[in-house]
Amino acid sequence: MISSRRRLRLVLCALALLVPVAACGGGEDDPKPVSSVPAGFEVPDGVTISKPGAQRKPGETATVVYQVDEQAASAITVTIANVRRGVIEDFRFFSLTPDQLASSPFYVDLTVVNEGPAGLGGAALPVFARDDSDMLLPPTPIVGSFAPCPSGQLPESFLPGESANLCLVYLVPAGQALVSVDLQPDGDDSAITWSP
Repeated sequence: MISSRRRLRLVLCALALLVPVAACGGGEDDPKPVSSVPAGFEVPDGVTISKPGAQRKPGETATVVYQVDEQAASAITVTIANVRRGVIEDFRFFSLTPDQLASSPFYVDLTVVNEGPAGLGGAALPVFARDDSDMLLPPTPIVGSFAPCPSGQLPESFLPGESANLCLVYLVPAGQALVSVDLQPDGDDSAITWSP
């Protein structure tokens, strides 16, 4: 049986074929967040860290400690506001493979608040879509403007106290259904899920 981490790596590499829609990082040098409060990290006053495994509905929030490297760790509060189903015609100006043309696009509107203490400018969020085959799908980065779902990345400067409204694109394979949107600071065991 293929583990969720291995599936995620396979999906990341498969998305490299999406031109110019996606870019595949997936390298060993990519920052990896952690699920528990790191040693020495002080949770900011008034902030409560959500328990791993918690389930949410759209509009509800979850707060996790997001560590992108040894020096940068911050509490973030994520609100999945809406999960919208798109149409593949939205991608008519992009080059898609036959499998991607058969997929179902979903757009996830969310808000992120940096609770502090570190800046997280440009960091990729650990937010994934899960389909009914239990496969995790990373967001598909968009090159250029994309009216149905703009603003997929955190701003280059994202300091404590700042918030950002984002929209993430997911391509769910043909024959599969989206069952949840998962905030995963450190793999399946840390997941907090929103069911659309």
